[in-house]
Amino acid sequence: MIYCINPLCEQRQNPDNVERCLCCGTSLLINDRIRLLKPLRELTENPFTRNEIFEVDDAGTKWNPVDKRRVMKVLKWSSPELVQLIERESLALQLIQHPNTPESNTLDDLFTFVPNNSHLTLHCLVMDKFEGQNLEEWIKSHEPISQSLALEWLRQLVEILDVVHRTEFFHRDIKPANIILQPNWQLALIDFGTARRITDTYLAKVSGSGGTETRIGNYEITSVVSHYYTPLEQVHGKAVPQSDFYALGRTFVRLVTGTPLMRLPTDQKTGNLIWRNKAQQIDKPLADFLDELMAPVPGQRPATTEVILQRLKILPRQSKVYRVTRSKTFISGVLIASASLITLGIYKIGLPAYAKNLVAEGQKLEAANNSQKAQSYFDQAVKIRPELSVQISQFYFDKAGRTKDDLNSEKKYYSLAIKYNPKDVDSYNNLAVACQLLQDIDCVTKAYEELFKLKPNIWEGHYNLGNFYETQNKYDLAEKQYRLAIQYSNNQATNAVNNLSRLKNLQGKYSEAAQLAIEGLNNTPDSYNQWRAALYKNLGWSRLMQKDYSEADKYLQKAFELDSQRVDVYCLLAKTKEALEQLDYASSYWEMCLLARTDREYLPEIQKWREEVLSRIFKKN
Repeated sequence: MIYCINPLCEQRQNPDNVERCLCCGTSLLINDRIRLLKPLRELTENPFTRNEIFEVDDAGTKWNPVDKRRVMKVLKWSSPELVQLIERESLALQLIQHPNTPESNTLDDLFTFVPNNSHLTLHCLVMDKFEGQNLEEWIKSHEPISQSLALEWLRQLVEILDVVHRTEFFHRDIKPANIILQPNWQLALIDFGTARRITDTYLAKVSGSGGTETRIGNYEITSVVSHYYTPLEQVHGKAVPQSDFYALGRTFVRLVTGTPLMRLPTDQKTGNLIWRNKAQQIDKPLADFLDELMAPVPGQRPATTEVILQRLKILPRQSKVYRVTRSKTFISGVLIASASLITLGIYKIGLPAYAKNLVAEGQKLEAANNSQKAQSYFDQAVKIRPELSVQISQFYFDKAGRTKDDLNSEKKYYSLAIKYNPKDVDSYNNLAVACQLLQDIDCVTKAYEELFKLKPNIWEGHYNLGNFYETQNKYDLAEKQYRLAIQYSNNQATNAVNNLSRLKNLQGKYSEAAQLAIEGLNNTPDSYNQWRAALYKNLGWSRLMQKDYSEADKYLQKAFELDSQRVDVYCLLAKTKEALEQLDYASSYWEMCLLARTDREYLPEIQKWREEVLSRIFKKN
């Protein structure tokens, strides 16, 4: 099957043996050398998709006569800014000389093509293809990587970045999807479409308008955003070479935890990811270093790739103490020492030690998915030493937290945690949330009944129950639970205040929504950026619906500055900019509203706003 390059063609697939597209008549042999074999990204009619990427068969030229499979990027729009980006990518690929970055040349790999009977001028860039799988797909079917593999892959990528930065470029879009694991287990860094040239002029523009070592200036430069991997300075259009280090750190958190970043909690005070409990194979020195790479301010990150490479040489030596204390040899030595104490006749040490050994063996069995036998060992241990039930309960509680996307396993392990410690309120609370996601109504009801018997005034439980009622569109019951959460938390449950404000906006009670948002902002510390962003979003939403557009714009911009990952803010800013007749800004925000991917995009209001703008677009067409 051969594909037509024309993005406006209604039937782009063609048989192998034809020379022109059977639908639109465009030549299927591009520049007398290239045939499009298959799209590497889904082909879509979405007007906001800027380019298409194909695997191609390149017959070669006099500069590169080898016939081989390559990759071609086709720019659908011809705006000067986007043409400049693809030209800059071509220059980067030509200048950056590393075996694990794509090769291309400006002599014949960058060209324009006009489809048959079309006004379109397509800008095309051809580059070499790496065989293998990108790490975002790879990690979905593999266990989180070990410490030794993390150190090896980190070294490989920093060595690539070292060449990139020394060539006076920085990448600006490092993430697992842009890293290819080749069959020889070497990593390749791809997609230099957003790479930026490091020049004195550029750095002067970034830092010369008030910037310092730790604070970037106010000069506006085109921003590139990959949600959860892009640092704040880059979101604001002020990326620097150290922005690549932030994205690199977050990439390795994804790999060592195996967990999508959107599912990792964030410290409300610092804004840092909370991830170490999901990567217990990673020793503290390496974990500290990854957090340093992800420091919120560029000046707090390592200064250069050379510094990182030096640190990577030291890290394995720093980790030896941690590895030794966790090794089988060390643990066996401890057990031998314990056995020696028994032989010396220490009174009553044997039976308790045996019980602890049963717990250890039970944990091994559970890790091997032999849950039934593991519980048998745990039950025997508790008969000998009842106080071990709390330890076993904590083991299952922790295991539930590591089950990632497997909600049935999460439910199972929280239930087992409750079996061994029936008074553990956290297990009941978490069990209820897991059952909510499974839509197991009976389980939800029973879990909350037991939870509120043990602790009637646990505000987190009332907040979660409010969430549950809201998903069932039982807004009155949800409001009651949110208000109980606020009451029992002494008005400190910012999340409940935020949800209640959002609920009032959904109900069309905009004055109440605004008042709740203002009260929440007055009670929320300045350091709680994400919650303040949510409250400003609700306040801006209510002002928009009250047609106070300038106030709406002001509050929504504050929300964006505090948390640039919120899709609902993009959508609301788009609507506000339209109302203010700032249509260029509105178009940009609508693009972000439609294309952004986060855990919040499934909120019903976001889906409604997206459907509204798409219906308008297709109606015009």
